[in-house]
Amino acid sequence: MRHMSNERARLLDQLDETLLRFVWNVKEEMAHIFRTLGIRSEQIQVLELIDRGMRHPKSIADAIHWDPPLLSHYLSKLEKLKLIERSLDPHDRRRTQIRLTPLGKEALKQARITWHEYISQVLSDLEEEELVVLRELLEHILTSREYTS
Repeated sequence: MRHMSNERARLLDQLDETLLRFVWNVKEEMAHIFRTLGIRSEQIQVLELIDRGMRHPKSIADAIHWDPPLLSHYLSKLEKLKLIERSLDPHDRRRTQIRLTPLGKEALKQARITWHEYISQVLSDLEEEELVVLRELLEHILTSREYTS
């Protein structure tokens, strides 16, 4: 770990507070906007992973760092909402595979539109150059921390 100057420590303290407020606000607003669609942000995250090709509960649980029972709980809710279907994997009948239903695809489409509208509004005051810098910084942080979801 690099030596931390007083200035760096001060900046990190300020960022700590700012990032905490930002993440908290986004989390709360996401919960509100997705609630209007009748779905939770955590459920959207699971639908996104399924849409990106994750078909088995274990791979989804690993990607989002959830215990399998928690994921199973969310999958059951998504199945009751008719957003996903579970079936035996034809290549390995010991495993369950998951797919989005047409209703699940539509819910995900609406969630993406809603998210895009929200994030566009949140970032509307930033200039294009600032958006580029923000995107690059976030990509750098995500890449350097090896986040998978």
